[in-house]
Amino acid sequence: MQRTVVTSEGPLPVPSPDHEWTVLFFVTEPGIGERLPELGGCTTGLCSARDASARFARAGARVLGVSAHAPGHLAEFAAGRALGYPLIGDEDLSLGRALGVPEVRAEGRALFERAGVVLDRTGAVRALIHPVPDPGRHAESVLTELDRLASAA
Repeated sequence: MQRTVVTSEGPLPVPSPDHEWTVLFFVTEPGIGERLPELGGCTTGLCSARDASARFARAGARVLGVSAHAPGHLAEFAAGRALGYPLIGDEDLSLGRALGVPEVRAEGRALFERAGVVLDRTGAVRALIHPVPDPGRHAESVLTELDRLASAA
């Protein structure tokens, strides 16, 4: 699967042609935890990827966040938290559905469950990390999977 997606930093190809891996951090919706605490943790999960950016770079991975939210709102969210990587606004859930990311219904609409997806350069899904019960360990869960994939190669 190769596609161009709209991100908080403009259009980008997925998977990244310049990286060994493309890692997609799926979250419900940034800020939803303020309204629905049971779905909280998006900011924590996305910031865990930011804080592990050097480790992702060493693993040859391009990091992207994905939410079923409007791309414009995501740009403000990403800038306000200095994420250092783009967020994809997958409003119609087409990217997540194509990758098999689980969904949850909230406030009368479908959103993504917290998950991590690792794509190789061809766009093949090499790992779907779900569930991710602890948002603070979202990046660590994905990094563990990247280590496993690298050692299997």
